[in-house]
Amino acid sequence: MHSFMIERLRVSGAGKIDGVINFTDGLNIIQGRSNTGKTWILKCIYYLFSSDTRPYSPLTGYTDIEGIFLTRRYGRITMSRKLDEEVVTVVAESEEVEDGEYDTNYTRKTSLRYLNDLWLRIIGLDETIEVPKTARYARERMSWTNIASVFFADENEIDKSESIVIKDQRYETPLIASLYFLLTGDYKKGIPEITKPEVATAKKKAVIDYIDEQVASLTEKRVSYIMQLEELAGLDIEREMQELSDHIQEVQQEIKDLIEENTAIVRQMAEYQQEDANCRVLLDRYESLISQYKADLQRLDFISKGEKAVKGLPENGVCPFCGGELHPEEDDNYMEAINAEVKRIAAELAVIAATENSVCEEQETIRANIEELQVRRADVNDALNKKNREIQNYRSGLQRFKDYTTLQTGIDFVNDQLAILGQKKVAELQKKKNPPLYHAKQEFEEEVGTDFNILLNRILKECHYRNAGYASWDFSTFDILMDGVPKSEDQGKGYRSFLNSVVALMLYEYFNSDKVFIKPGFLMIDTPLLGFDENEDEFGDNTIKNGLYQYFIKHQGGGQVIIVDNLNVIPEDIDFKAKGVNVVTYHKDEKDGHVYGFMPSWRKDLPKESV
Repeated sequence: MHSFMIERLRVSGAGKIDGVINFTDGLNIIQGRSNTGKTWILKCIYYLFSSDTRPYSPLTGYTDIEGIFLTRRYGRITMSRKLDEEVVTVVAESEEVEDGEYDTNYTRKTSLRYLNDLWLRIIGLDETIEVPKTARYARERMSWTNIASVFFADENEIDKSESIVIKDQRYETPLIASLYFLLTGDYKKGIPEITKPEVATAKKKAVIDYIDEQVASLTEKRVSYIMQLEELAGLDIEREMQELSDHIQEVQQEIKDLIEENTAIVRQMAEYQQEDANCRVLLDRYESLISQYKADLQRLDFISKGEKAVKGLPENGVCPFCGGELHPEEDDNYMEAINAEVKRIAAELAVIAATENSVCEEQETIRANIEELQVRRADVNDALNKKNREIQNYRSGLQRFKDYTTLQTGIDFVNDQLAILGQKKVAELQKKKNPPLYHAKQEFEEEVGTDFNILLNRILKECHYRNAGYASWDFSTFDILMDGVPKSEDQGKGYRSFLNSVVALMLYEYFNSDKVFIKPGFLMIDTPLLGFDENEDEFGDNTIKNGLYQYFIKHQGGGQVIIVDNLNVIPEDIDFKAKGVNVVTYHKDEKDGHVYGFMPSWRKDLPKESV
């Protein structure tokens, strides 16, 4: 098991219905309409981490926050905190954890225990850890809240154009130093003692080896870019792109015409099929009428034969059975009437037969027309498939030319990086033996190397990110670059949200790897695709939205991940529950068993309160 996970969160208040949510290990998705309290859930958890930021308005009437955490070292720990108070009440299963009140502010003198130290013990740190907070090696107590912020992508920060990792420049050095400690377990890294001659020599070699590794990686990338550009050498890129665009427009019009023709064929076939059905109804009626007439003829024939038999009998005035006297009735002759009726029925049958033949001929014509239309429709569909393949080829060719400028930018970026690395190598070789100032980012870069770059590009590929180029990690800004370009210069709000979510996933995955000393195993992201808009019809299941959530599912092992998102963003074609995902859905009503927001009483009492 990883360091910890949250099992249950509860908020309560006088006269209020408790807001309760249960979590599981692995992936948890909290979805719902806007203003249903989803964001507050993550902020409440962060509040129990020692945050001094109020998670929600006190106007809600909810005053108490309680979280039950399952920890690897101490079993279950229940933490309770009142809104706007700096004390957390702790109740633990293990005797190794003292029950009682813990101060959330570890920087002040107090008789209480520090919640910061308890959380560090939960993740595996038993001693007080001090990390550098300045370049001159001034140190401070390691902050759990500072570390936890790296694994909490807040809705207010998810679309930031700056680094989502460094949320406050004032705490940049201790934050990166703390992350470095999680990687290595070495809190003495960077302090003057390590600058002894033998250590300094080893450090210089490590730096030079790292630079050489970076140079080799970038050189390989540059060769790849140049080979791709050589394929386009000698071409008039703008003219080729214009021709492809013209072809695309022409084919699109042809596709439109074929679709309209197909629609007309379907409509005409429907009309013919209706006429065919009408013919079948008429023929069925004629068959029924013919059967009735034939039955009438049989009945008349029977009567006629009976009449003839009676006339052939001898006259007798005495009953042969009783001997009584017979009084013959008037002898009516029905033969004329029978013959007349037979002639009439025969005439009707002749008319019906002629009409039936006419309907059959009409039906044959209709069915021939239907078969002809079916053949034509098949031809149209074949033409449509051909045109769709044709337009896809044109689009692929156009994208290839569009990538040209990106590839050139990538080469320029790689060249700049190679120049910088060359300067770094020269400076390192010329560096004096006197200990330099502590540079947290440099220490971190030397430890991580190119691992961040590899991980970033893999995640982007799995998430169906289609833009050409190479992702890299800028250790100076502690943020992602696309072909050397920062998010602020080349990405809109939606893509910034996506790339920041990728950064959060990269850090979560890296800090869960075997090479890391301490593995928090926890991640929270609020609205990972905030403001993101994508033409889903063009890419089918290969959308970035679908790819991102498939990535969440595929890599949910090894820790607890909690995602908050709106219902209209969650992919509808993924069966999350079948994949073992804990899905919690909030609504704005209680119909059909719906859950009425995270804080049920708040929405009823304060309908205008904003999440």
